[in-house]
Order: sequence, then structure tokens, then C-alpha cells
Amino acid sequence: MSTKDRHYWSQLRAALTAGHWSSSSPAKAFNGAPLSWSELFRKFNKHCKGYVDVAEVASQTQALSLLLIANSKDEDQDEIVRPEEYPLELGDECILASERVEEARSRYDILKEIEFSHFDTLNFALPFYAYALGNPSECLDHLKKVPDVAHVQNHIPLPATLRANTLRDGRAWAITETIRSICLQGMSHEKIFPTDPRKALEIYAASFPLLTIVKTLLTSTFAPIPTSTGKIDFSSFTKFREVWRWVERLLWRAIVLGSRTLNVHHDHKITSCRESDSFWTWLEDYFSCSVYWPSNFRTSHRSTSSLIYLRALVLRHGAKTPEPAPVGTGRKSPQWRNTARSVIQEYRAILNVSTKFPKAGERNHKVEDFTEQCVAVWEASGDVGEYGGWVLDVLWWAMRLTFNSYTIQRHLTRLLYVSGDIPLARRTLRLYVQIVSKAHQASTASGITGEELEHEADTDQSWVQTCVFGARMLCRIVSSTSASVSTGRAKLIINDLREAETFIEKAKRQLNVSFRELCGSMDLAEGIWLTVMAIKQHNSDTRPSNFAKAHALFLRSIDTFSTASAHYHIALSEVLHEQNLENATLHVATAAESKPSEIRYWHLIGLLSAKMEQWEAAQSALETGAALGEVSDVAQSAEDLTNTQSTTRLSVPSQGTAKVNDHPPRAIEGLPPANPSHSISEILLPPNEEDVPPVYVLGPNTTGLSQTQSLPPSSELLQAVADHPEPSRHEKFEYALQLRMTQVAVTEYVEGAEGAADKLPEVFQWIAEKRGISGDQTHGAKARSYAIHDAAAEQSQDQSLHRPSLSNTSSTELQPPIPIMISPATPDGAGSPAKGQNPLDVKKEKRKEIESDNVSDKHLRISAHTHDRDASKSKKMQQKLKSQVHKGSARISTISKKIGQGVVKNGSLRRSNSTPDFHAVLRPTSYQASSIHSRRRVSAPSPVPEVLDASSPPPPPPPALPSTSDSKWNSRTMKENRLLSDLWLMSAATFRRLGKIEQAKGAIQEAEVRDETNPGVWVQLGLYYVALGRSLAATEAFQKALFISSDDVAASVHLARLYLFPDETSHKKFREEAVPENIDLVAGFLAHLTQGAGWDIPEAWYFLAKAYGMQGRKERERNCLTSALKLSENRGVRSLGAALELCL
Repeated sequence: MSTKDRHYWSQLRAALTAGHWSSSSPAKAFNGAPLSWSELFRKFNKHCKGYVDVAEVASQTQALSLLLIANSKDEDQDEIVRPEEYPLELGDECILASERVEEARSRYDILKEIEFSHFDTLNFALPFYAYALGNPSECLDHLKKVPDVAHVQNHIPLPATLRANTLRDGRAWAITETIRSICLQGMSHEKIFPTDPRKALEIYAASFPLLTIVKTLLTSTFAPIPTSTGKIDFSSFTKFREVWRWVERLLWRAIVLGSRTLNVHHDHKITSCRESDSFWTWLEDYFSCSVYWPSNFRTSHRSTSSLIYLRALVLRHGAKTPEPAPVGTGRKSPQWRNTARSVIQEYRAILNVSTKFPKAGERNHKVEDFTEQCVAVWEASGDVGEYGGWVLDVLWWAMRLTFNSYTIQRHLTRLLYVSGDIPLARRTLRLYVQIVSKAHQASTASGITGEELEHEADTDQSWVQTCVFGARMLCRIVSSTSASVSTGRAKLIINDLREAETFIEKAKRQLNVSFRELCGSMDLAEGIWLTVMAIKQHNSDTRPSNFAKAHALFLRSIDTFSTASAHYHIALSEVLHEQNLENATLHVATAAESKPSEIRYWHLIGLLSAKMEQWEAAQSALETGAALGEVSDVAQSAEDLTNTQSTTRLSVPSQGTAKVNDHPPRAIEGLPPANPSHSISEILLPPNEEDVPPVYVLGPNTTGLSQTQSLPPSSELLQAVADHPEPSRHEKFEYALQLRMTQVAVTEYVEGAEGAADKLPEVFQWIAEKRGISGDQTHGAKARSYAIHDAAAEQSQDQSLHRPSLSNTSSTELQPPIPIMISPATPDGAGSPAKGQNPLDVKKEKRKEIESDNVSDKHLRISAHTHDRDASKSKKMQQKLKSQVHKGSARISTISKKIGQGVVKNGSLRRSNSTPDFHAVLRPTSYQASSIHSRRRVSAPSPVPEVLDASSPPPPPPPALPSTSDSKWNSRTMKENRLLSDLWLMSAATFRRLGKIEQAKGAIQEAEVRDETNPGVWVQLGLYYVALGRSLAATEAFQKALFISSDDVAASVHLARLYLFPDETSHKKFREEAVPENIDLVAGFLAHLTQGAGWDIPEAWYFLAKAYGMQGRKERERNCLTSALKLSENRGVRSLGAALELCL
């Protein structure tokens, strides 16, 4: 065979395989000159003797292809559809228009004249003409003459002397003709058997071996190559364009048929079904080939296929319960979500080239529908905020191809909020409300209703849901902050609450009362708003009515549409408003039964049981909550949690179903009966796909083939807006830590301080395992946890008489008739000298301890200074407080001007040069110290002056805290640091009750390192000084706590106690009476406190009653005592507001 013969054989096959039917130069001559189709056929006949029939068949194939693309927008026969439609119609593809039939028929007759050719390529061309002319039966008759259609090597017409090459040896064109013939055979069966699409699918399945050849041969040899500019070079794709056209057509038609007939739960890799009966086989083949196609190839078909694939993934996996992630760890990404994101990325590239920014009055329907499909995928994968970043990326991209799309704004608001970007979520919500409100106003003015209104504005249901979501989002933001309207953030809080009220009012106007779920969510949102108003507004006149209205709305909500969240909130309302703990327990138990995976429900059950002093029920509920999410493997979860020492079922323990500490099932007092049918395995293990009812992408196939000719909108796949967002892994860690802190508190009530000290190391170890605290904090947490355990294990049999010890103090010396119980809990006694002990010896011993602290890098510096400075600071603080009382406002927030000398916000007390700063050496000069162990402390007046050795070498400072910012990540870190700080403060309180004063001091230092802005640090430091009998130092510590947080209840109550009962903490031999000015001061700021943040604190009411009694105001004293007694009857181990979120 000559060189020219091989050249023109190669050029003919290359031109046919490339499929450039309308090109003016599809090939090149031997000398490189361009050739037209007619010249290519002439040159082939001239140089390739004996193959005239091959050239004739090729010529007629090119002619038919030109006739078929005559009415198409391009050579790929991409369908022209409306912007909002996706093609599902299969009937007219590859069928000639009526005006082209006559010309095609004449060419068909020409091919029939050479019917006795020995080449199979003729028998492949004849069925192509027959089907194009609308004769599917005749098409099948021609294909029957070809033996083994799918065997490519049988249909390569070339001499054996030709070298093997994909183009030269004819394999590429043979593959093209073979796939085209299989596709035509299947299309003919679609026409002949329209009610039995499985016959066509069986034919299409014969292409599986060929598709394997295509993917291994063509794609591996001619894969797209990235260029230096980053773009993909698809020149290799153009060489086999006709192959890919028929591959795409075959697979697309199979996918459309399978979407109506194949169950999405049948996967041949998992279930016992055939490969052709698995819908996923077709989808995977389609998208494994599509990665080699440019984005502008067959955009209509690929858009449809992409949405069908994503829809199938959501329908298959969306109904499953997502695997519970271990608390404090990331959830492992499911494999199907990675597949979905690959499809989404490809479809996004297609939309970039197939859609454009809309003109005035138009919408980019496909981009909006695509965003809703992405949100549906995110919801089906568990709708966790940490994994919403890719959806946010899609939404931001979509905003460049849309104009003021309310659909995108609605989803963007929700995704931003759950991902932690609250400021941007707030702004996006306002933009959404503005866009839709203006659309409603314009439609009302122009009289637009019905479908025209839906084109301009969001649906009423989505509008109400988004407004309710926005109102609850704002309420949660307000309730989660420790500030109130009595602080400097009053304007922000009031604005948020008013905006939430506006959203509720807007939603009410569009609410359809026939939608019970929407009505229930509306009542729930309004009840939550009223509850937050009652708590944060600090108005004693409106608080009872707001609580009453909220309670009625919660009841109406569960009557209309009962949800777990509604039962949770009504349980809180029963505690805050009605003080009915039994009803509250029943409601929260119902919530836990409805959603047993929510740790906050179990936490509330534990807190309520503790309030009723049902300790076994409290421990059981808390153990159940602590067991949630502790294992990552689902099957192992069921097995391990079944054998755990807490409970055997994730439900409310009941008679015959609960096992606590491996005891036989028995009744647990305080917990209502449970439903024994909900076991852990039923909750955690996904259902077997073979047992799931059949699901079809285009709806249930109950009457044969579905006649749906357009894809349903992706909004149908969206789940109902969750009652509250799924907690992130950070939030789950916080909830679990709060629950364990409650466990410690309950343990202390049941077993005493020794039991709590044994429990605390377990909590620190849990934190180290779950969170993996970085750097020195990890080492410090572990080391200190073991130190806690060792200190608790020590039982000091021979304590020094000169060491102030709580165990040596009478419990009646410091306790008023109503015991003080502020979180962190206060000591049962204080460190006054034991009977017969010399106060001078105590002073000497304390001086030695302080001096020894200067050389220890693990303890606080507690320095002593002159009495004059102490007195001046105390007087200035008193003047500040008294001036507010005389003005009638008793606003503690104005303390922030100055306390003593040189105080700045979040800064330090000015120190004298004689006081060593043992953190200044290694700390950067720009760092503004706020550490309690670097501040100048004051001591109580003493007949023996306290001298500090200034020459002691400074110990190294604690790790410098990172600078704060407004980022969402820093906000999360700050919240976790505050929780860890509170845990150390709880440890400090436990040490004090054990008489381990030095360990308490170390725990306070650890707490301050974690969060220097935590007012509880200064409260515990004040109590530490109380235990040492240093009342003035304690007073200044409590004042510093109020400087940081003017509404801090614990600091206010303990400061009032020091002012009213100074002799209880004094080591003086003579009795010290309260100063009248201090009594008036206490009456003023406690009157303000009880109307605001401390309205439900019995200690605040009790000390206010004492202050009124000392003033001679007996009637007010009696009323305050009544309030204190009523509140103390249902005292809990921890405040609900501190342990739980009052707004889900």
C-alpha cells in the first residue's frame, strides 16, 4: 500500500470521525493543502483503488448528517429550548424534517443499489437513513444483517498490511458506526414499544463493552491537555467529535428512560440487580465520559443529565439519617457528596457558557434552579454549617448571573447564618425582605396576582418561612449575648428585637391559615420573641405579661403543629413563667422522644430533675446526653452505646427499658415513660436499600411509563425549613461541655466536693481528646487535670493551724439564712481563723505564702500595698455607685469611667514601680496586661504591715492570647475559651470547698489565661480573698467584675454581702457593723439588679430584703423575702440561662 493510499484512508476516516459535516476543509491533501468534502472523496477514489463503495457510503453519510443539522443551532444538534426548560422529549431526535425527506429518500435509494457490497459499513449506513426517514422497523431489519454488531474488530475495512493506529486502522470510525447502530436500534425499540422502555434499555446496555473501550482507548490516548494559560485544550476532542456525539446521545436517552423506570435504590454494586437495571451505571458512564467534553458541547442534554444525576443523589441519600459525628470532631464527608460536588462543578461550567445575565424583566431560571439543587444536596448531606462553604461559593457565583434574585438571597441568608457569618447573614436577610416587599407593593399597585406575582416575588410560603427564620435568628443572637438593655449595647439589642417584631408582622400578613405547620412555626417564633423580650428588656412591668403571652403562644403552637422545639420552649416557659416543673419535664421528655439525638433536650431533663431533687433521674438523663455522638462508626455506635453504663436506649428512661450503671431495669423517679421501640440501632443505622420503597427520579411509576416531559423544579427537593439549624461541630462541643459541667454540679450535690473533684479530671481528659487543644493549653489542661485528681485524692489529716482552711471554719459564720448559690458556686464557709487561733500567726503565715508565690510560675501574684490607697479606691467606687442610686437609675454600667487610678477597659490597674511585674519581661511592650496575676492587689487593713520581696525573680508569663477580631472563627474560639475558663472556675470553687486554697488560686489563674474578659474570674478571685479574710481585696475584685460586666449577678450579690455583713469575712476580734452609706448603696444596685438580670435570683432578693430591713423599710423587706423564698423553692444546680440556650 502506497504512502498516498494510507494518507487518504487516514484523512477520510479522520474527517468522518471528527464529524465536521459543514466544514469547507475537513481534510488535507498529501501536500498539506486543505480539501473540501467533494475533493476528499475524489482524491480517495483516485488513490485507493477498489474502494469506491466506501467513498460512496461516506458521501451519503455526510449528506444525511447535513440534512439532520439543517434545523439545529449547531453541528452537535443541540436542542433549542426555553430558558426555564430541560429537554426530556425523545421522539424527534435524528428524524428529518418534512422538507428534507424527499432529498434523503433519493440518497437512500442510491445506497440500496450497492446493497450487495461485502463491507458492513454499508449495512450501518442504511439503518441510519431508514430511521431518519421515520421507518424504525426497516432500520431494525437492516441491522439484523450485521452479525455481532458490538464487535468492533469485525467491521474494520482495511488491508492487513496497515499499521495499527486508532485513526489509521479504522477503529475510531468502526466504534462510531457501532455505537450509532446500537443507539439507532434502541431508538427504534422506543418507537415500536413506547410503553415498554426496558426493551430499549436492554439494547442500550449492549454498549457497555464499547464504552469501556472508548474510555480506555480514546480518553487515555487523546485526553484534554491543560495549556500554559490554564485553559483546557480540547483539540483531541474535536478529532473524535462524532464518536462523542453518539456516545452522549445513547447515554442521555438511557438516562431519560431510566429516570422514569429504574429505582434509584437499586445499585448493582450494592444490591442484587443487573448492571443494566442500575440507574447509577448509566449516570456514572455518562459523567465519566463528559469530563473529556468542552463545556459548550450539548449543553441542553448535559444540563438535563446533571440535574437528573443530582436529583437522583438527593432522592437516594436524602431520606437517610446522616451518620452522627463525634462531638468536637469533623463529620467524614460521605462519598456521594463528593460525587455530587463533581457534577455541580461541571454543570456550573456549562451554565457559564450557556446562560447570560438577564435583561430587564427576565430571570436566569436555570441558574436559580441550579442553586436550589445545590442547597438540596447540602440539606441531604446533613445541612451542617461547616460543610456549607461550597454552597456559599455557588451562591456568590450565581449572583453574577442574576439580578436581585430573591431565591438566591433567601438561601444565602440561611447558609451564611449556619456557617457563622452572622453580620453578613443579617445584611442579606434585610436585602431579601426589601426586594420581596417592594415586589409585593408593585404587584399590588399594578393588580398582578397568581403566576405573574410568583414570577416577580417569592411565594407566600417561602416568604413566611424566611421571615420566621429571620426573627428567630435575631432572637437567638440577642439571647446568646450576655449584654442587656441596661448596658451600652441597649440600642443594638432593642433594634434587633424591633426588627424581629417587624419580620413577624410581615409574615403574618402573608400567612395562609390552612398551612398548619406554618401557623405553628409562626406562633413558636412569636413566643420566642416575647420570651427574649421579657428576659432582655429588663422591664418588671411588662415581663409577666410577655411571659404569659409567650406561654399561650407556645401552647397554641403545639396544638396547631407539634414539634420537638415547641415542646422544648414550652418546658422553659413552664419554668420561667409557671414554675411548674412536672409539666416542664413532661414537655421536654416529649421533645427528647421526638428527637433523641438533641443533647440539649437531655440536658434540660437533667436540670429539671435536679431542681426536683430527683438525682437518679438527673444523672440518668445527663449520662444519656453525654453518650450522644461519642463514636464515629454507626454500627459500633449501636453496639457500644447498648453496652454503655448509662442507658441502653436513646430515649427517656422508663420502667423496664432503662439500665443505669449496669443495674437491672427499674423505674427511675422523675422521668416519664418512654417508647421502647426507639433503639440506638434504629436511630443510627441507615435502612437497607433493598427494603426501601422504590423511588424514581421523575416521580412514582405506578401506571407504566411516566409521561413527564420536563424536569420538576429543584425547589421540590428542598426539605422543610428546619425548626432550628443543625448545630455545628463547634456548637455540639459546647453543648456537650455544658452538659458535663452540669454533671459535675450534680455530682457535687450528691457526693460532695470530693465527688466533684473526682469527676473534673474526666471532663478535662474529654476536652483534650475531643478538641485537641493546641500548644501549651493541651499540656496545661492534661497536667492540671491530673493535678486536680491528685489534689482531690489527698485527704489532709494534719493541716497546719496557721493555714486558713474552709474545713476549719464554722459553716454558720459566713452563711445567711438562705444559702448563697451563685454559679460558679460559692464556698460553704470562708477562711476565718479557727477558734483559739492567733490572728497574728495567720498574718505571718499568709505573708510567707505570698512571698513564696513570687518564685512560682504556677501561682498568682497577690501583692499587698498601703491602706490609704485601698481606702481611696474603695471610696471612689462607693461614690460612683451612690451617685447612680441618687439619680434613681442605679445603672452599674457607668462604673466603667474609672475604678481607682489608671484603669482602662480590659486593661490593668496602674502599678507602682516598686511592684514587680513578672510578665513584663517576656511580654511584648504593645500588650496591655489584664492578667490578675500581674495586677497590683490591695489587702485589708492589718496591724502588721505586709511587705513583699521585690527582688524575687519574675516567673515566665502564661501564653499570650491571640489578638481578637470580628471574624466568625475568632468568635467561636472566644466562646470555647469562655467555656474552658468557666470550667476552671468551677474547679476553683470545688477546691475552695475542699479547703485546697492554693489549688483554687492556680485554677483561677488558668481560667484567666483562657479568657481574661471573663467576669467570673474576678468573682472567684474575690471569693478566694473572702476565704483568706481579706475583705477589701475581695471588694475590689468584685468591683472589677462589675467593671467588666455591669450586670454580673454573682459579683453584685457577693459585693452586697460584703457591704451588709462585713464581720462575716473579717478576722478582727471586734464586731464590725455595716456602714449606712453601703446599705443605701446595696439597696440601690440590688433594686436595679432584681428588676433586670437578677430577677430570678433568690440571693439578690434576699440581700435586697436585708438592705431594706436595715433601712427600716419593713413592707419592702417582707415582699423581697417572699420573692426570695418562692424562687429558692425550685433552686437548681445551675442556672438555665448559663447552662442552656433559651432560644433554639
